[in-house]
Amino acid sequence: MLADTPLARSSFLLAFVAAAALSFALTPLVRRIAAALGVLDTPDPRKIHVGAVPRWGGAAVGIAVAFAIASVLVASPALRAALFSGSSLIRWGALGAGTLVILVTGMVDDARGLSASLKLFLEIAAATLVVFAAPFPHAFAFGPATSAHEIGPLGAIFAVLWIVTLTNAVNMTDVVDGVAGGLGAIAALALGIVGIALGRVVAAIVLLGLAGALVGFLPHNFRKRRMFLGDSGSLVIGFLLGAASLVGLTQRGVWLLLPAVLALGLPLAECCITVLRRTARAVTIERALKDPERFVMKGGHPKLFTPDARHIPHRLLGLGLSKPAAIATLYAGAALLGGLAYLSVSRPWMGLWGGVLAALAFTYVATRWFYEELRLLDRGALLPLFDNPFVHRRATHAAFDAAAASLAFLATTALLDGIPPETGGAWLRAGVVIAATLAGLRLGGIYRASYLNAGLAEAIKASRAVLLGSVLAWIGWLVAFGALWPLPEWLLYTYVLLTFVVGARLLSRLLLFSHERATAGTRRVLIYGAGRAGRRALGHMLGNPALGFLPLGFVDDEKGLAGAEVNGYPVHGGNGELEEILTRLEVSDLVMASPSLSPLRRAEITRVCGRSGVRVVTFAVQWNPEASSPTDPLSRLSSPLLSPLPSGEGKPDESLALMVHETSSRPPSPEVRGGQGVRTNEDGTELGSGVVIA
Repeated sequence: MLADTPLARSSFLLAFVAAAALSFALTPLVRRIAAALGVLDTPDPRKIHVGAVPRWGGAAVGIAVAFAIASVLVASPALRAALFSGSSLIRWGALGAGTLVILVTGMVDDARGLSASLKLFLEIAAATLVVFAAPFPHAFAFGPATSAHEIGPLGAIFAVLWIVTLTNAVNMTDVVDGVAGGLGAIAALALGIVGIALGRVVAAIVLLGLAGALVGFLPHNFRKRRMFLGDSGSLVIGFLLGAASLVGLTQRGVWLLLPAVLALGLPLAECCITVLRRTARAVTIERALKDPERFVMKGGHPKLFTPDARHIPHRLLGLGLSKPAAIATLYAGAALLGGLAYLSVSRPWMGLWGGVLAALAFTYVATRWFYEELRLLDRGALLPLFDNPFVHRRATHAAFDAAAASLAFLATTALLDGIPPETGGAWLRAGVVIAATLAGLRLGGIYRASYLNAGLAEAIKASRAVLLGSVLAWIGWLVAFGALWPLPEWLLYTYVLLTFVVGARLLSRLLLFSHERATAGTRRVLIYGAGRAGRRALGHMLGNPALGFLPLGFVDDEKGLAGAEVNGYPVHGGNGELEEILTRLEVSDLVMASPSLSPLRRAEITRVCGRSGVRVVTFAVQWNPEASSPTDPLSRLSSPLLSPLPSGEGKPDESLALMVHETSSRPPSPEVRGGQGVRTNEDGTELGSGVVIA
């Protein structure tokens, strides 16, 4: 193999060193030319540099790569023979021509500016030239030892999309000194090493030449008399990485996908995140004005091509990292992904699972610390779906349950028995199990309940129906096949089915809770009492954004509750610690939701809150008669609301009440009568308990 010869190894080193030396030497000259012609990057609110800085750094990089490859060809007859044999000359000649088009496009854009649509057209044209001269791959595989997946003519479209995406992805990272050049150098070096491992000599030399040219340029990116790559550099880097990774990692028409994706993981992640976050910011989920219980989705223009200051390097700086620390973090991430790219060739499964873990970690960090607009569940992205009548039809529920039963049976079979060699019997068993399960769900009454904002009662009803369906499936197996369904398989099937069916019924409630918690108000509220009344107060706060409350947790005098969590919120200690807790958490309101609290303790809490400047709010449930039905105090249900009520603890004009009207055919329970207090009219008619904010 040519890659294993001493001459080839010296050619790799020559390409890297020659490109680095030429780039380092040419950059000052190009800098003076750019400054003389006025090709400067001036500061604006989106940028972090101070003072005008010359562009056109990509010209020095491109010239250095071209001369380095030419010097290697001159020094290596074997490489010349390999390059000029068969279709190699056309393939790599097309790559050179396409790179020249991109370089000129970037230089013109740096000097005079080009529209985004024109640049995109030229990028597509250059990529198409490379793809149809290559030729394009007709299949892809994750690694050299994995099976190929045919894509046929779609390979051409995918190849063009890959090159254009990488071209713009690297351009998006060019927002802080040294980021695009450093990430490009690490990715090119990793792909060059992968090319050497696969015996792709010409591709390895091109990639190592690019890595060397970027290493030679980077010192000029950091020094006092610095220079920027500009679009002429970032576009060329992305185009060369995309095209060389496509041409160099294609063997006998099969493109090795995993090494390319891993080595170029950070630019690809930047591109994907940018598209997603700009699209997500254009979509808002709001409560309907006429019916606050419903959610509506409103969309605007995503402005995908409008520059902003929210790229990954910007977010790292926003977290408080210094510029060197942010750049070092990005370099470390790129080096890790480059190592995984090599492992995907030498040890494919290690590279694959390492890439999966890296993707999961990046997704968590991006949504947790970088981009709040990507917290789709917190923003209520799926809530309008549950207001669609189609979702609540019995036929829709039955279709979902059939799919859930199918997936549960398939998962059970695959995990315990493996995929059966004869599929006819497997389909028959699946049909019996699914039909019996659906019959049991129907008999269990699961389709007679409404599951919008379902609670514990609906979850218990659905669980009973699932268990009945699972038992009928076991009986159906026995009747149809004359044998018992193995107990481990039946238990696993029941568990998976229970998870799918009951989880789906509780989904709207969980999504609503997540959305309400994420969109809480600004008044920092602590709830005194972690019992039933406290949990009810929390629910009313989350369900009523108009209150403007941001729940921080609970405080309770019971020592055993300190440090625990209730409905996902922490419980703090109470006795002797209240004043310190109020100060530490910067509480603005304390909601009293403990009916059993003694008057002395209540007065003491009020004094502590007064010293801390905290408003005291009393929560309770009030039963009021409707004017049209004075003899029935429980005649109508209405939403929680705020209204003035006189308070015994403060001035009447400073007190508010949370009124909760509930429909019931029974009088208030003893707990409400005794714990909350019962109000009466002058004639003795019961009004019920009140919620007072004093």
